Amino acid sequence: MAATELGEEVGVVVADNPGPLTLDGTRSYRIGARRAVLLDPGPDRPRGIDRLVELVGEAVVEWVCLTHAHHDHAALAPRAAEEFGASLAASPQTLARIGLEGRPLGDGDRIEVDEGSAHLDVLETPGHSADSLSFCLQPARWLFTGDTVLGEGSTLVAPPDGNMSSYLASLSRLISLRPERILPGHGPLVAEAGALLEGYLHHRLERERQIRDALEAGARSLDAIRRRVYPDLAAGLESAAEGAVRAHLAHLAERGLLPPGFDAGGEL
Repeated sequence: MAATELGEEVGVVVADNPGPLTLDGTRSYRIGARRAVLLDPGPDRPRGIDRLVELVGEAVVEWVCLTHAHHDHAALAPRAAEEFGASLAASPQTLARIGLEGRPLGDGDRIEVDEGSAHLDVLETPGHSADSLSFCLQPARWLFTGDTVLGEGSTLVAPPDGNMSSYLASLSRLISLRPERILPGHGPLVAEAGALLEGYLHHRLERERQIRDALEAGARSLDAIRRRVYPDLAAGLESAAEGAVRAHLAHLAERGLLPPGFDAGGEL
């Protein structure tokens, strides 16, 4: 897919890796028109660098930043940094996971764009993965969420790396920021950012209610809970659904809300 300009400062290109969890493919963003950040270079696939070169255009890439270490976002990072003569920046956990050196990013850090006419605020938003970051472009208040929030559907939160307690806290924090737009790692740009974030939080709380209802109805195995909560699940998504159920069970266990003798792993 060809690169697309979303505004004066931001462009996007979609990788050729569609699938049930990646939707139409992983999105890479150029943030900045002159001196830019390249966010999530994507998977290392044929013509991967070519699509990034098209995305970058005449801009000078100063930083290659990562939302998290999953290969569909980060695998091309070393080659992209070399191609554009840029420095790598990500959370310390992400850098350790991909085995590369770079600038460690933490909550509250700031990355300048276009000689300081704009900047990215770094936000720690664990939940989908322990190392997940989001980036908020200021002053526009455009929020780049990686896999924390998708443009359509819901994101996977599954143990051991995914944590529902952390994820719900991250959603609440993003809601409090009142962003103008969401630019996700998968799926289209969302103009109604607040509505999407509130919908995400409501969806997770409703899923928890469904799991508690299944437990109260006597479901005592992971398979039984999953079948009750996801009755019309598309083929091939059983493992992802069971991972989500495990994450919710662990969240319930943290608050002492599981039936006596029930293991958060999903069995009595």
